[in-house]
Amino acid sequence: MSELIAGALEHLSGEMSFTEGPVWVAEHGCLLFTDIPGNAIMRWTDSARLSVWCDNAHFAIGLTRDREGRIIACEHSTRTLSALTLGPDGALADREVLARAYAGRVLNSTNDVICASDGKILFTDPPFGVRNLEGALHGYQQAQELAGAWVFAVGPDAERPQPVCQDIYRPNGLCLSPDEKTLYVSDSSERHHKVVALDVGPGWHVSNLRDLAVMPVGVPDGMRVDEDGNLWVAGGDGVYIFAPDGAQVGHVAVPEMVTNIEWGGADLSQLYITATKSLYRVQTHTRSGRAW
Repeated sequence: MSELIAGALEHLSGEMSFTEGPVWVAEHGCLLFTDIPGNAIMRWTDSARLSVWCDNAHFAIGLTRDREGRIIACEHSTRTLSALTLGPDGALADREVLARAYAGRVLNSTNDVICASDGKILFTDPPFGVRNLEGALHGYQQAQELAGAWVFAVGPDAERPQPVCQDIYRPNGLCLSPDEKTLYVSDSSERHHKVVALDVGPGWHVSNLRDLAVMPVGVPDGMRVDEDGNLWVAGGDGVYIFAPDGAQVGHVAVPEMVTNIEWGGADLSQLYITATKSLYRVQTHTRSGRAW
């Protein structure tokens, strides 16, 4: 465990197909997350428990919120990044495509996404949703048109996302340090089981790509940082916690493979965990390090 953990692991719900993409919606006191093969975005609250928020999610995987409060969704079957607008009651009201192609070629399968304090939206684009390689296929078998798997930023229109990094083999989860000067990306494949770090400069120019940590069990997936800059990473047997220098400082054991995590609750100190067929939660002694 870790001194950062304040309570026992709670199993909130199970019997789903493959969970991912948790995002906290504070004004409605709920967590949204994806059930990829179920083609749904699910909703969890302590009072109403589990319900379906969207029943045709285009095999969505990673979710986040942008500065406008929209849910940004990585969609596997459409191979796009989309913005989902919430209505006043918290229900899905509208959908807009933010990124679908680069240099005239369709994206691979958008996977995970974050939004910075200046509104910049970054997303990873590995081929996991279109090619049955290195694990289960979560989408439709389709041709990969791009020459690689890159980290992108949303561009001026859906046809022109901006490459941020083209040097990571299979970019998957990603997050920023609290000061947004470091970008962390998980490189997840049979070849690599590591988290890399990059320095962020003006104009979202990144440099100094370096290995930060190797996942002890399984591959690293979704990630979040806490207020002290510790990196919480989804792994094969739980959540691993790494200090900013890459030293392991904790581990939350989970009986299923963890896919992603999110801070939630009234003070953002509860860690929600999506893990294969289930949703878990654990109380911590820290809180989200999100810059906004």
